[in-house]
Amino acid sequence: RNKLEDRVVPGRGYSLRYVRSRPFPRAISVINLGLFCLNLVLGVIGAFAILLRFRPDVVIGTGGFVSAPVMFAFCVLRKLGISSGKIFLYEPNSHPGLLNHVVGRFADRIGVAFEQAGRWFDMRRVAIVGYPVRREFLQLDRIGARQRLGFGKEKHILIVVGGSQGSRAINQAFVDVLPRMRIRENLVVIHVTGPVSGGGYDPVADTQQRLDELGLGADGDDPSDWYIRVPYAEKIEDLYAAADVVVWRGGPATLIEINVCGLPAVVVPLSSSSEDHQAINARELQKRGAVLVVYQEAAWDGTEVETKIDSSKLADAIEGLLDSPDDRRRMSVAAQAITRHDGLETICSEIENLAAGKRPLPLSLEFPLGDVKLPSDPNELIKYVRDRITECGGVKNIPQIELAYLRYQADRLLSSHEWYEIPLGKRNVGVKLVGYLKHWDRLDLLLSILQDRQARNAFDRLLGGDFIHPGILRRNIVQIAFRELGVASEPAVEKILLQTLERDPYFEVRAAAAALSGEAGKASDMVEATLTKALSDRSKRVVANSIRALGMVGLRSDLIDTLRKFYQHSDWQLRHAVVITLQNLLERKVIDPKEVAIDIDLILATTPNFDPVFPLKQSLIKLAQMITTASDSKISESDVLHRV
Repeated sequence: RNKLEDRVVPGRGYSLRYVRSRPFPRAISVINLGLFCLNLVLGVIGAFAILLRFRPDVVIGTGGFVSAPVMFAFCVLRKLGISSGKIFLYEPNSHPGLLNHVVGRFADRIGVAFEQAGRWFDMRRVAIVGYPVRREFLQLDRIGARQRLGFGKEKHILIVVGGSQGSRAINQAFVDVLPRMRIRENLVVIHVTGPVSGGGYDPVADTQQRLDELGLGADGDDPSDWYIRVPYAEKIEDLYAAADVVVWRGGPATLIEINVCGLPAVVVPLSSSSEDHQAINARELQKRGAVLVVYQEAAWDGTEVETKIDSSKLADAIEGLLDSPDDRRRMSVAAQAITRHDGLETICSEIENLAAGKRPLPLSLEFPLGDVKLPSDPNELIKYVRDRITECGGVKNIPQIELAYLRYQADRLLSSHEWYEIPLGKRNVGVKLVGYLKHWDRLDLLLSILQDRQARNAFDRLLGGDFIHPGILRRNIVQIAFRELGVASEPAVEKILLQTLERDPYFEVRAAAAALSGEAGKASDMVEATLTKALSDRSKRVVANSIRALGMVGLRSDLIDTLRKFYQHSDWQLRHAVVITLQNLLERKVIDPKEVAIDIDLILATTPNFDPVFPLKQSLIKLAQMITTASDSKISESDVLHRV
């Protein structure tokens, strides 16, 4: 109820019945999970009543949470022998969603829009049917449409639509693009904002407010000469026919319609779409030259990671198409070559045959071997990306379109609010991918996460959590992302690293900050002072990493005085860190080898570990050899080794 179907379906002459349904919750909330389960149960009960009264010969499911109650209820009725109706399952995406995966086992016939989707089902029941397209889109009249809209043939017409529900991201980004559009000659912009308010967003009011902030319409400027804004387009076919370029979401219906119409399009996939269908669909078309894709990007909104559209990238894509008739022509030809135009008739024929009890003809398909979908398991995704980087010989050699898609995956995972994550967490995978893919544009975002100090709720703190962005996430930012990006020596990063070493409550984050501060190799009084202070940390790992880091960046010749208190420490790993640090300080000629020679027999050379090698002893021997080979040393090697 209360959706666009309320008006559109009865307006086309069909009766409409409602079932209770709700999307599966993606954010941590026991309440939302309970509401989902309650709505699903009530929806199935309601669907039982409708199905028993209507007695359908065929039920058509298209996936998604709205289909779930009806499909589950009908499968139960068939299992109980109460109904003998058939199930026609339609999959409009190139990769099936969870519901169609489940229901596909019970369907009598499965129609797919993309051949790639067929591999996920029983081949004996699959039919390639294309996508149903309204007949109005197959008979477009460009001249007539422009006349009805009141525009001459000399005008360039840009259509911007965020889908039937409206898109906050597209609406807000495009309003920011308008100043660049206004200065273009002979351009008319038709902006369909969406009519539906919900989730704290009113597309009409919000767009108007942003227009007012930009001053459009002020000081005698009449934007209606070039910019037309409407909540909903009843005659969308006229806009299609008149358009030179369109900006749209990546839903399957939209992509098929603009392909059938041969429209050059800039597609902005919804990053939170189920199974990432929109990006997968858009990418398939982009690889064939039919669309341009602008991905949503992860960004810090002051309190959390969200996704937004980079308005400058959107404007560049739009203007690139407007300025190149040849590119528009090539895209139009490529788009029309992809999509079959008889999808509606094919689907109707399949359903009629199913209702009549006719057995489908067997299909023999050879699916393309190209990548259809990245691994959904985070560990496998990381492995896939690292293998791909190795295969290409480095990130810089990955094709640009593919690299943009992989970086979009990092952004998508970074902004995840899903609560049903594996223990590693999707955001942790996003952080790692930022580093592996050299996604330097996300450095500021990582710094914001690292500095964020929003406390978790009391229950989470009891389970060991501290901040909204947990310790493991913060550790991976320092230990993996910063290291892979090679940014530890940058002033802004160095400052945050030192603050992290001093203040972060999670010892692994402090330990990683200490290690990276040393690896950066940037010696300064501030770095040395912070690392020296960290030698009093309550975590031995932090102390060990700080000792080693001092060996790489320490400047003071009296550092040996600071290290002496660890010579007899009960933890052999701290003594080992001291020996490594003395080696580094000698190599860097910070300390006097004679002074080290005097101390060397004071270092307790014992260890409780059971390795077949004795790492501390070996390091001491190496240190002794370094002392005797120092250019200004007169110390006997045998004497030093005897002390060891």
